[in-house]
Amino acid sequence: MLKKLSVVMLAASVLVGCNKNRVEVKEGVKIQIHNHDDKAKKLKEGDIVSFLIRIKTSSDSLLQESIDVTKPARDMVQPIGQAGYKGSLQDGLRLLSVGDSATIYVPVDSIAKAGGQLPAFLKKGTDIKYSVKILKVQTKAEFEKDMAAEQAKTKVEADARKAQLPQLMADYVKKSGLTFKATASGLQYSVAKEGAGSSPKNGDVCKCNYVGKFLDGKIFDQNKGIDMPIGGMIPGFNEALMLMKKGGKATFLIPPTIGYGEQGGGPIPGNTPLVFEVELLDFKPAEQ
Repeated sequence: MLKKLSVVMLAASVLVGCNKNRVEVKEGVKIQIHNHDDKAKKLKEGDIVSFLIRIKTSSDSLLQESIDVTKPARDMVQPIGQAGYKGSLQDGLRLLSVGDSATIYVPVDSIAKAGGQLPAFLKKGTDIKYSVKILKVQTKAEFEKDMAAEQAKTKVEADARKAQLPQLMADYVKKSGLTFKATASGLQYSVAKEGAGSSPKNGDVCKCNYVGKFLDGKIFDQNKGIDMPIGGMIPGFNEALMLMKKGGKATFLIPPTIGYGEQGGGPIPGNTPLVFEVELLDFKPAEQ
């Protein structure tokens, strides 16, 4: 009898485990719930939700992610179908509670039919997979209060960096072992390879390899063989490219006054100097 009971309990536990991670359709949303707490605070329309997210194609190629708990993704819980179709990421968030984790499968076809612009490598008949973990849910008033405090703290930090800028940049130049020249704008540059021919001018499109770093060497951006139109980037990078020649390589130290300024942008805090290592592969006039 005990043996039979054990078998039944084992089968039940396996069934629960299978149900927990099965892909199902709930309220028009194709979803796979990994962890769920029925007692946790539920998300409701108008709430601001903070969450971690990893976005992949149906073949598991990574498209985008926000997995730093100090800088989570945020969104407002919207009415069902607000995205223009049922089964969107926003519709899926409504099904979750604080602490939950899940993967929401959004059909590429649905996004396309709603007028969404999609890259060619996202094929019809496949899904985009949004793996999320809910960290926090707030009312709009609570969120605005937190944001005001966060912005005040960010400004204090940016002001402190501004006061330290001359010393921070001088220390970087000294430690780099490179010889830098400076332009009237404050841009500093060190040429590793001169290149040949003329330099590009405003409006030209440059094909570049580049690595963007903070002064501590941490990479925040990099690309190879990318087309970059002069005049369409931060002022310091525009100026940097116009100092180069085809085949040239150089390191540029860009102060925030010709970078991302006092407000910053994306992963770059306000009043942050940046280092770019650039190779100019080629350039052409914009009209070609």
